[in-house]
Amino acid sequence: MAQGTHTIYILFSRSTTVPSRLIHLFAGGAYTHVSLGLDGPNGPFHTFARKYPRLPLPAGLVREVPGRGFFGLHPATPCCLFTLEVGEEVYRSLTEKLEGMYRQQEKYHYNVLGAITAYFYIPLRRQWHYFCSQFVAEALSESGAVTLPREPDLTRPMDIYALMGPGEPVMQGVIGDLEA
Repeated sequence: MAQGTHTIYILFSRSTTVPSRLIHLFAGGAYTHVSLGLDGPNGPFHTFARKYPRLPLPAGLVREVPGRGFFGLHPATPCCLFTLEVGEEVYRSLTEKLEGMYRQQEKYHYNVLGAITAYFYIPLRRQWHYFCSQFVAEALSESGAVTLPREPDLTRPMDIYALMGPGEPVMQGVIGDLEA
């Protein structure tokens, strides 16, 4: 790794939960969920998802860690992990965004309506509300890490997957394989 560069991690997954099955039914694709990691391939990964492992709602800004929480209950969840090399400024921007959001974590909620309308290509931006791919897309785009083909509130997990380009994932298997 060149001096001044950092590796960030983009984790895609597809559980067997009802919400994931519905997303897959409407959107297709191999993965229905995406998370952003800054601290290594074992996480934590930041995303918008369920706050309690056994309940789909309430949902909001969460840290996902392989072997714990939802992933601990579902270690056989298929996943795919990509890396992205970014410069110091991009990494600092991502870090600052996450720190700022976690300082106000209680204000953030899952954008259920936005996730539904996004699959019909109807944008619905709501303050303090995100769905997983909207959050990851916005963080990556605003930091300058990637250029999006569409607005974050219309971005699906597989759109971000496509941004990873022809590169090979650093890991493809199940969430349990990522446990530290």
